Amino acid sequence: MVLDYPEFEGKRVLITGGTQGIGKAVAKRLARQGSVVYLNYARNEKVARETLEEFKNAGYDSALCQADLGVPDAVEQMLEELHRSGPLDLLVCNAAYQEKKGFFETDLALLQRTLNVNILANFQIIQKVACEMIATGRPGRMVMCSSGHGTMAFKGTFAYDVSKAALNHFMRCAALELIEHKIRLNAVDIGWTHTPGERRWFSQEEQDRLSRSIPIGRAAQADEIAAVIEFLLCNQAGYVVGSLYTVDGGFVLRPNPST
Repeated sequence: MVLDYPEFEGKRVLITGGTQGIGKAVAKRLARQGSVVYLNYARNEKVARETLEEFKNAGYDSALCQADLGVPDAVEQMLEELHRSGPLDLLVCNAAYQEKKGFFETDLALLQRTLNVNILANFQIIQKVACEMIATGRPGRMVMCSSGHGTMAFKGTFAYDVSKAALNHFMRCAALELIEHKIRLNAVDIGWTHTPGERRWFSQEEQDRLSRSIPIGRAAQADEIAAVIEFLLCNQAGYVVGSLYTVDGGFVLRPNPST
């Protein structure tokens, strides 16, 4: 169900990782409300073009903006192009990089790549977007996508876990200063969700087993996560600042898959 948020009409929003999974679901919700959605993607040109065609056929005001978030120059170029037509109103930092390797298997290159995408790119984007908002006296709303990996320790995902833990405190520290300029920043602690990114790591049997381990008894659909992000961007969430919203079907209550 799509709720009616008239304040999204005509708003300009950048969604990183916006052409599939949770990012696409958020974009679709905002576009239905009349927002102009800019869909960032890194490499998958085929999926990006398919998503854009789908959005255009639905009558959504949308455009692609390609940039590998691990390359600062590419991020800067993307932001410059977006801001030629004015500041953004909304921002969803959804994209992330992950390789499943433990502490001893992680090398410096993997840790650097993970931090480049999951922390440094978000810093670069949020700071630039916020500065443009402030320069024009425009209030803004931003959401970062985090994970239970930022609050709990898991074997085999060292670099990703470290980056998400850093992201959570990054959000709080930035939110404290941004709210002085009427820019609200929050984050969503996202649990197991049916997305192309998740499916590439696990067999169907493993997905079914992990889904059963969640207290609610299943994984989330991308649109269920998108609904929470949409709420955090809307006027009704106007008193929510620097919060980490957990949306994980109760996983944090019982994080042992064997129970």
